[in-house]
Amino acid sequence: MKNHTFVRSDLVRGLGQGILETGFGVFIILIAIRFWEAPDFYKAALAGGGSIGLVLTPFAMGVISRIKLPGSKKCMLLLVFVAVFIFAASLSTTVFFFTIFLVFAQICLSQVPSLMIQIYSSVYNAGERGKKISFNLIASTMGGLLSSFLFGTYLDTVEADFRYVLWGMCVAALISSFAVWRMKYDGDSNEISSSRDSISQSICNPLQDCLFVKILLAWMILGFGAIMTFPLRIEYLSREDQLNLSNQEIAFITVAIFFGAKVMSMYMWGKLFDRMHFMKFRILLNFQMMIAILIYFNSATFIGVIIGSLLAGSVMGGANLAWNLWVTKLAPAGKEKDYMSVHMALTGLRGGAAPFAGYLLEGRIGFDGVSYVSVSMILISSILFATTLKETRLVAKA
Repeated sequence: MKNHTFVRSDLVRGLGQGILETGFGVFIILIAIRFWEAPDFYKAALAGGGSIGLVLTPFAMGVISRIKLPGSKKCMLLLVFVAVFIFAASLSTTVFFFTIFLVFAQICLSQVPSLMIQIYSSVYNAGERGKKISFNLIASTMGGLLSSFLFGTYLDTVEADFRYVLWGMCVAALISSFAVWRMKYDGDSNEISSSRDSISQSICNPLQDCLFVKILLAWMILGFGAIMTFPLRIEYLSREDQLNLSNQEIAFITVAIFFGAKVMSMYMWGKLFDRMHFMKFRILLNFQMMIAILIYFNSATFIGVIIGSLLAGSVMGGANLAWNLWVTKLAPAGKEKDYMSVHMALTGLRGGAAPFAGYLLEGRIGFDGVSYVSVSMILISSILFATTLKETRLVAKA
């Protein structure tokens, strides 16, 4: 199958991925609150399902790598399991099983990026990966925007039945699975794993790469500093003692402006990713991120937070690309999934802890104080990133 057909299939997968991410990130929590009146423990479990999956990635990849199937078929099966678990959740009669099935679905979905990074490395040349994969991320964002509107509008109706939202997510998972099944490519038949690396070796081998460990440390500081501000964005706009904006104004800033800027900037970031030394690319993103955070949380006007959201959305397009592809810059051929799984596990740890730290700090130093702490951490990470600027492994390749 030619690359252009692969790209089309990947766009379909990206669209389904966006629907699933929006469903898991927003609507299953909303369903738990409004339809199940779920206790806090269950809501926390649903919100943390993705992070649990990321933490388990190195162990899951250790098991999955021993299955003698091409990477595309493994992805297909994972997405089928996602659909099965979502469908089981829709039939649940208790909030306990509703939560359990959806957490399992998120754990399965969290394993897909590590396998896709191996596939992308096989299909795309180093000089075109950023540009090509930016289209997938655009499709994912558009899928999220469309499903957010449709699911939200439906759940506002009097006769709304949450099962239809879950069935919509189930269909998205199956469509994504079918799209991955069609992703035949050169080397697909030779990708059946013959690796006998143990799970501990899959984790430890990447950690013997000193450059990888240094970048992981910097990324941990960066991610923690940025993620602690994520849940506070809506809090800052909605609280009566802050901007106290209407629901419509909040949706305009956090959805229309943010995701609109993300979509429009994605292609530009993709081309820069292919052409720049990766650390220069990452540091450029960091500085725009710092400016966005400072403007957003230190603005007392509607226009000010719009500018902050516009900058944040724009930088998120590049940040998502960097997060998905940076291990291809330094991982040895065939080991991309091992490097990615370690990176994803640490992402899960900070993704679970950072929001709590953000709320804890906000109660003591306020929104502006949190923004200063966040920016300081991102600045520290930028300094650490700068120490790798002479590394030739991170130079853009044709």
